[in-house]
Amino acid sequence: MRVLDLLTVLFCDKYGCDPDSVEMSATLDDLNIAPHERLDMAMVLGETYGLDMDAATVREFETVEDVVGYVEDILNERGDTAT
Repeated sequence: MRVLDLLTVLFCDKYGCDPDSVEMSATLDDLNIAPHERLDMAMVLGETYGLDMDAATVREFETVEDVVGYVEDILNERGDTAT
């Protein structure tokens, strides 16, 4: 599953976001993703893609694109093309 697709499902199913609002340019604030939900998001991404995302990294994310880019960069470095 692509990272953006996973985030869309997560944001909509777990945090009540409108699917049409989850786009690359959307800010996490605009999507009303609270700080504790961002940490939960990091745990889900970590479990799904085998990543270790600390709280400091998560706090730096402002947009959906930041999250997707971070995950995809790590996957590309590892040679994992399952994005």
